[in-house]
Amino acid sequence: MGWSEVVMAARRGEGPLRHARSVWRAMLRVRLPMVRPFWGALYAERELRLERWWPMLMQIVYREPLLRYRCTTIGQGVAIEGAIPQVYGDGKIHVGAGCMLGGKNTWVVGFPWGGDAELVIGDRVVVGYQTTLSVATRLTIGDDTIMAPNVQIYDNPSHPLSPARRLRHEGLRPDECAPVTIGRNVWIGTNSIIMRGVTIGDNSVVAAGAIVTRDVPANTLVGGNPAKPIKEISD
Repeated sequence: MGWSEVVMAARRGEGPLRHARSVWRAMLRVRLPMVRPFWGALYAERELRLERWWPMLMQIVYREPLLRYRCTTIGQGVAIEGAIPQVYGDGKIHVGAGCMLGGKNTWVVGFPWGGDAELVIGDRVVVGYQTTLSVATRLTIGDDTIMAPNVQIYDNPSHPLSPARRLRHEGLRPDECAPVTIGRNVWIGTNSIIMRGVTIGDNSVVAAGAIVTRDVPANTLVGGNPAKPIKEISD
């Protein structure tokens, strides 16, 4: 009798394993005594080991040193949730103090345009998960700005507009790129896209899913495709 036949016989309650099904069900009904101090100690150990100790250890001895090696400058107290950003290119990266960097970020800083590109992230900036920052010239993100997950920012069109140049795999020209400047205390909603040459003023909000192609004044909520002012923000 093959293994599959044995399994089927056990399920049907036949042969030497005819009691296997009832034994298995009986085992599933077994409950260990709830000695709360004992199980509480085990639960606390698990929380510390998996949720605090191990992530903290990886942050201290692995992720933060690797990120610090790649950055030109980096401030104190930078928290990294998950893997460090995947960085392409040899441009300069400056990360301020107290920043929170989500996992699965992709930062293209210079590649394939050269080493003159510069990414500047201010203090206490939150960069959400799966954020793409593509920098051919300069991208500046002001202090206390919050970027939700899946935000994309480009200071370049990624590829030439000319079909012939794309077929020849030509790179971008400097005049096809323009710096992006994001002010202080800006909130950028999830799935937003900010295009080349855009300046976003202090305290402004970019609604989720917006595609920003023009400058945004300070203290302004914008949304839509292309993004347009919705209302002025005032405290």
